Amino acid sequence: MRKIRRKLSTEGITKKQERITLIFVSITLMGLLATAMLCPTLNAFAQTNSSPETEKKDIFKVIMTVQGLEHNTGDIVTFVSVNGESRVKLFDDSKTYIHSVNDAGTGGIVEYVATFPNMTVKNGDVYKACVLIINDSNLICETGTNSPALRPEFKDMYLQQEERPATTSSQAAKIPDE
Repeated sequence: MRKIRRKLSTEGITKKQERITLIFVSITLMGLLATAMLCPTLNAFAQTNSSPETEKKDIFKVIMTVQGLEHNTGDIVTFVSVNGESRVKLFDDSKTYIHSVNDAGTGGIVEYVATFPNMTVKNGDVYKACVLIINDSNLICETGTNSPALRPEFKDMYLQQEERPATTSSQAAKIPDE
C-alpha cells in the first residue's frame, strides 16, 4: 500500500510540475509575441540592418551610340571625359560595325559604354563624349551634364555628312577647368 501511495504522490507532483512548466512557457511566448507586435522600433531595426559598405552607390556611366557609319568611314575612336579622366575605345571598321551597314552602304552603328567606377561625379558635372574619325582626322564632340537619376547618361552621335555638327579642334575638346 505504501508503494502505491508513493507512486501516486510522485505522479501527482510530476503532473503539477508539467502543468506549471507548460503555463510558464505559454506566458513567455505570449509576452514575446506581444512585444514583437507592439514595439515597431525592434521591427524597424531588424529590417534596416545594413552597413555603409553594402549600400548601393551610383557608378557613373555614359552609353554612347555612334550612328551613320558607312563602308568608307574607316576606323573610329570614341572617348568620354569627365573630371579629368577619360575612357577610350577603338572601333575597327572591318570587325566592329561593318555588319550593321545596310545594302546602300550606310546606317552602321556602334555602341560604347564608358564606365567610371572609382570616381565621384556630382549632379550637374559636365562630361564630354567625342568621336574621332581616323581617315580624315575629324573630331566630333558633344557635352552633357550628370543628372541626379541613378541611371547611365546617354549620348547619341550622328556622323552623316548632312547631319554632322560643326567639328571641334583638339584644343576645344577639353572640358572647361581641366
